[in-house]
Amino acid sequence: MKPKVALTSALVITIGLTIGAGIGAAVPDAASPQKDGYIVVMKDGAAKAQTFAAAQSDIDVTSTYTSALNGFSAKLTADDVSKLRSDPSVAYVEPDGRGRIAGQEVPNGVKRVRTLENKALKHGDGKDERVDADIAILDTGVDSDHPDLNVVKNVNCSKVDKCVEGSGEDDEGHGSNVAGIAAELDNDKGYTGVAAGARIWSVKILDEKGQGSTSEIVGGLDWVTAHADTIDVVNISAGYTGETRAITDAVNRAVAKGIVVVVSAGNDGKDVTSASPAKIPDAITVSNLADGDGKPGGQGEFGWCNKENKNKDDTLSQNSNFGKGVDIAAPGECIQAAGMNGEYSNWSGTSQAAPHVAGAAALIISGSEKPKDRAGVMAVRDKLLKAGQDNWEDTSGDGVKEPLLDVHDSGVFKPKFASGDEPGQPGEPTEPGDPTQPGDPTQPGDPAEPGDPTQPGDPTQPGDPAEPGDPTEPGDPTEPGYPTDYPTEPGDPTRPGDPTGAPAP
Repeated sequence: MKPKVALTSALVITIGLTIGAGIGAAVPDAASPQKDGYIVVMKDGAAKAQTFAAAQSDIDVTSTYTSALNGFSAKLTADDVSKLRSDPSVAYVEPDGRGRIAGQEVPNGVKRVRTLENKALKHGDGKDERVDADIAILDTGVDSDHPDLNVVKNVNCSKVDKCVEGSGEDDEGHGSNVAGIAAELDNDKGYTGVAAGARIWSVKILDEKGQGSTSEIVGGLDWVTAHADTIDVVNISAGYTGETRAITDAVNRAVAKGIVVVVSAGNDGKDVTSASPAKIPDAITVSNLADGDGKPGGQGEFGWCNKENKNKDDTLSQNSNFGKGVDIAAPGECIQAAGMNGEYSNWSGTSQAAPHVAGAAALIISGSEKPKDRAGVMAVRDKLLKAGQDNWEDTSGDGVKEPLLDVHDSGVFKPKFASGDEPGQPGEPTEPGDPTQPGDPTQPGDPAEPGDPTQPGDPTQPGDPAEPGDPTEPGDPTEPGYPTDYPTEPGDPTRPGDPTGAPAP
């Protein structure tokens, strides 16, 4: 019997977690009382809020008010709330809420790659013109009902023996953020993505903790490759330290079928030679530029997003992996985009850098011919790299300065647009194998179908002999998965990994 890969073993793929070297998945700290945001207002004639708050040694006060209100905001437990409400000097205690600006905002990452300078992209006009391209997001799932995303299919490859279509919602938040960066709609709400409105194929390979096994990522790639006639680009913002032949073969097979594979470099601050799938040569590997204001010049800052973010503007992020195996850089700090449950979020890491590039690849493919093979994919990569800018500082010390993504050239990035008001876009197959839909394989049993025995290296099923986890297999990774990113709470100095996200626009 072939050994099974345990989710908590050293082969776990993770995002959004801090993991110690060589110890497997992180163990949460001992449970502590839940703290939520509240506003506390004092009664008329009571002590000044600043004086009152200073006397509350066990309360985490975040702000005080002296003019419009005599009060303060704080992070409180349920016991704290009860105690304050019973205090004779307190008028009331109410939960802190979130507000939104009216309309849409172009986030810093999209600005920094010069999207607004390319008139062919029609970016930021709010007309909901959708880029005619298909992007698969292999992640924690994508919110299929999000009003600012064009999700055409969701597939679950997490914790199942075989990928299941029609299921696999985002239950962690990471995948929806990644999808938004690549392709959030250009309408009257939220933010915008690089390839605004492109069709999103949600392929869930990671669970509610941002973890998954090697067989799950292989299963996701297997499903995507079976749909190579339709899917143009796949983004993988996940990975782990070490090497697995199965993932390498699966990525190479997808590329051979004409799918552009974009991957995050990882957040260990190490050379990508120790990270997979970042080290795979035919994948486009993306490092993280720290940009705080959406423009060059080195004057941006990150306090609005996270006071603990000490990166210098327009340099390589302190956590980003680096090395000759990196192809291109893109913004990855404090990136605002869609979240789960119809909301918006703010994350940082190479996970956020990669989908900028995935969106840019979709722009190229939309305006030209879809790649049919590896040569076509390499042509797209060459265009991305040649169009890049060098207006940033490489602080890695690796001696190789990768280009920074730049989509301002309308000669390279001139997409075609599909109708913005139809939920099903041209080229979307209603069911795999339906020969009546444009872009669908014309014959059942097309060689792109998983399990084709004629192709070397094809990962036909999870549990293939090349599957990592077999103790006799050379190249078996011994380190746990690297965290590819972390959510960033604006102004929260204590928890750079706070999963609550950012205020939505």
